[in-house]
Amino acid sequence: MEKNDRIQLIVVKDNLANYRRFSVSKRLIVTAGTLFGVFLVFLSIFSIYAASKLMELSKSEGNLRDEISRLELELSQTKRENAELKETVAQLREEKRETVEKLAKRLEIINSLMKKVGLKVDTSEGEGGTAIPLTKLLTDSSVNVDLSSLIPQVDRMIKEFKTVPVGYPTYGRITSPFGLRINPITGKPEFHLGVDIANRWGTPIRTPADGKVVRAGYCGLMGKCVEIDHGNGIQTYYGHLSKILVHRGERVKRGEIIGLMGSTGRSTGPHLHYAVKFKGKIVNPQIFLEALKNVKKEERRRNSRG
Repeated sequence: MEKNDRIQLIVVKDNLANYRRFSVSKRLIVTAGTLFGVFLVFLSIFSIYAASKLMELSKSEGNLRDEISRLELELSQTKRENAELKETVAQLREEKRETVEKLAKRLEIINSLMKKVGLKVDTSEGEGGTAIPLTKLLTDSSVNVDLSSLIPQVDRMIKEFKTVPVGYPTYGRITSPFGLRINPITGKPEFHLGVDIANRWGTPIRTPADGKVVRAGYCGLMGKCVEIDHGNGIQTYYGHLSKILVHRGERVKRGEIIGLMGSTGRSTGPHLHYAVKFKGKIVNPQIFLEALKNVKKEERRRNSRG
C-alpha cells in the first residue's frame, strides 16, 4: 500500500518528545465513516418510527380512557334506570294491590246488600271460563288485568243497587193490589194507586232502599205519611202510619225503620198503603215487591234443569 493511501496519526502524551505515531488506512476511515453514517440514518429512522408508535400508543391510551369513561357513564345510567324501573314496578304492584283490595271491599258491600234483601250470594268457584279469584290477582304476576276502571263502575252499581226499592217494606198480607178495585168504604169502583199490606198495629215499616225523606207528616186521606226520594227518578210513598220516626230532609238507609203501621186517615184497619213513582209517574209496586221472588223462582228453575 502506498503512503498516499494511509493517514499518519501522531498522539502526543506529555511533551513533544513523548509521542506515538499511528498509520491508518484511508479506506478504513471511509468505511468506518460510511458505516457510522448508515448507523445514524438507521438510528434516525428508528427514532422517528418509535416516536410515531409512541404517539399512536398515547392516542390509543387516550381513546381507551375515553371509552372507559363512556362505559362507566353508560353503566351508571343503566343502574339508575334499573333503580327507577324497580321503583316503578314496586309502585305498580302496590297500586294493583290497593285496587284489588278496594274491589274486594266493594264486592263485600254488594254481597252484604244482596243478603239484606234476600238474594243468594254465589260463593262457588265455578267451572271454566276466564274468571280469576281476587287472591290470584295479587299472587300471580303473569296475570295482567287493569282493574282501576272497574272501581267507578262497581261504585256506580253499588249506588244504584242501594237506591232501588227491592222487596217488601213490611211484613203482612196484601189486602188490596194495584189497579182496579171496589173501594172498601164507598163501595164504588176506583183505581188503586198502590198496594195495601195489612198486619198488626205498630208493625215496623222499613225503607227498601237508601234515600232522602222529602215528606213526613199528615197527608189528608192517607193520614200520617212518609215520602222518600231514592234518586234516579224513583220515589216511594208510605201511608196510614200510626207513628212517623223520620223527619223531612233526613237521609235513610235500606232496612231503616221509618214508621209504624197504623190506620190514620181514611182506613178500615191497620195497614200500609205503599206506592212507587218512577220519573213522576205512579207504577205498579208489585214489580219491585216481587223482584226477589222472581229471582228465587228463576234459581229454582235453573237448579231443576241442571
